Amino acid sequence: MIDHVKHVTSWTTMACHVYDLTYCKIITITICGMQFENIKAQQMMWTKFNHTMLKHMYHEPNFKGFMVDNAQANYNVVKIVYNFGDAIVKMVDKNRTCLFHSTQLLDKYTKQLIKPKLQIQHKALYFEYKVFKRG
Repeated sequence: MIDHVKHVTSWTTMACHVYDLTYCKIITITICGMQFENIKAQQMMWTKFNHTMLKHMYHEPNFKGFMVDNAQANYNVVKIVYNFGDAIVKMVDKNRTCLFHSTQLLDKYTKQLIKPKLQIQHKALYFEYKVFKRG
């Protein structure tokens, strides 16, 4: 999950978080202050992050997915750095989204893949899992 926060005028803080299966919590793995939220600045942050990972023996980070806000630069830079170096190539099963869009996708795929008599139970389990995961 990637987010941007404005702490200082004309600067933004970009933070990246992962859900750690060992601790069952969301953990911040990198924070970077930047003046611009463009592809160049974010690509530099990810490059430095990957360099640090290599330095500490993590040769190929295997992220299960990326959840970013709706800014196109966020999507594009993740695709460039972690998906064959091309922002146009789709990242199969690696894009994540916000709660609003997640709920829309839940509705779509529940209707497509879950038997009608189990759809309400499926949605309830999904939201129970989301609340449990935060706690």
